[in-house]
Amino acid sequence: MNTKAIPYYWSSIDWEKLVEDYPPPPHFDVAMAGRSDEELRALQETRFLQRVTEAWDVPFYAERWRSAGLEPGDIRGLDDLEKIPTFTSEDIKHSTQANPPFGDHQNFALQNMATPLKIQSSGGTSGLPRPTLFDPVAWEVQAIQYARAFVAQGGEVGDVLQITLTNSLANTAWCASTAAMHWSGLVPLTTGSGAVTSSVRQLELAKEWGTAGWVAFGEYLKILAETAAANDIDLRRDLSTRFIHTYLGVDTDGHLRRLLEDAWGAPVYDNYGTHEVGLVGYECRLQNGLHVNDDTALLEIVDRETSKPLADGGAGNIVVTSLHRSVPPIIRYDLKDLMRRESRSLCGCGARTTKLSGFLGRSDEMVKLRATSVYPRAAQDTVQGDERSTGEFVCVVDSVGSGISARERMTVKVEAKRNVDEKALHADMVSRLKVLFGVAVDVEIVPAGSLAPFTGLGGEGKVKRLVDLR
Repeated sequence: MNTKAIPYYWSSIDWEKLVEDYPPPPHFDVAMAGRSDEELRALQETRFLQRVTEAWDVPFYAERWRSAGLEPGDIRGLDDLEKIPTFTSEDIKHSTQANPPFGDHQNFALQNMATPLKIQSSGGTSGLPRPTLFDPVAWEVQAIQYARAFVAQGGEVGDVLQITLTNSLANTAWCASTAAMHWSGLVPLTTGSGAVTSSVRQLELAKEWGTAGWVAFGEYLKILAETAAANDIDLRRDLSTRFIHTYLGVDTDGHLRRLLEDAWGAPVYDNYGTHEVGLVGYECRLQNGLHVNDDTALLEIVDRETSKPLADGGAGNIVVTSLHRSVPPIIRYDLKDLMRRESRSLCGCGARTTKLSGFLGRSDEMVKLRATSVYPRAAQDTVQGDERSTGEFVCVVDSVGSGISARERMTVKVEAKRNVDEKALHADMVSRLKVLFGVAVDVEIVPAGSLAPFTGLGGEGKVKRLVDLR
């Protein structure tokens, strides 16, 4: 017989306090606009110190911090933030392997079981997915983050929101559906990916049920547009799309955004997040940078080599501290994603937040070619910007030679549309990618659709752009 009291979900949250602490839309914009920089820093510092206090009881942090010379009480405020060592997803992986099932950063929550818990994970694009436990506060706050985005991007009460990611181990679909139903008055239509609901059926449902908003990866939006053209469906005429919530990747010149907006006849909004911390940043209708959920995430941009914080405007790794997570605490997590940050300012949409640039690449995918640092995902803009390509590519890295002559080689495989001059495309790609990367790379032009087995296009999760054969 179960001797432990059942931790009911409905009574595990002080709902009034949750809404006051983490205002859902439309209250978030009002709250942030009315809060001075000093007041926001005081709020962030209070929550930061709460998380630090909790983290000292977690072996993962206590051991790492003591190894860095810290003791409880040494961290007195945000001015001491840099004293805390960062950690990466590799550290989480090692923690989980050494302390199964969920690592010494979060096993405590399952052992105590004082609150309902849910298991979600990373996409697992390279190895076993990275598990993360969610308590009700973490779950609902991440949903509130998404709700803020949906409303800022044009979502209105009663809108049908079609979510083309599957409710599975990865939590984007769960966050989106919970945000729609719990916190924004949108009606979630959880079709899942094309592997769950065919692309033709996705479009049929959108047409018949009046989908106003979409949650989808950019690559799948392209597939839907191609499917529509092949089945005599006019995305502009036959569908009711008003906004699209997506993740554009490295789209600094806006090629992918323009392609999608032209096809769909609706604005496309970029977003950025990670499954442990949630939706860190989102675009509003002005599409002028990503608003940061400053009350839930404290951001630093650090030099990828030295880990020293950079001034606003500098490109470096994004390091995030979750201000709402206790299960598990997330303090100075180096995501290895390259971005820029701009200081807090009042936006024309009414929100006053820190801003992030779009995604600029991943530092842990960096390849060293002839003493030059190359970021494979940066090729997206160049490939997407050429109408002769399908927009799909993958960078294959291997080693050639031996001994003192050994070097790394990168071949960029680019899909070409049918009936194009492949020789001219090859020559142009060689030239443009050399300018982009600052070093020459090999280029191989391949048939349309042939890279899907390598990129995972059409499946679940993020599309892969690097195949490392070293």
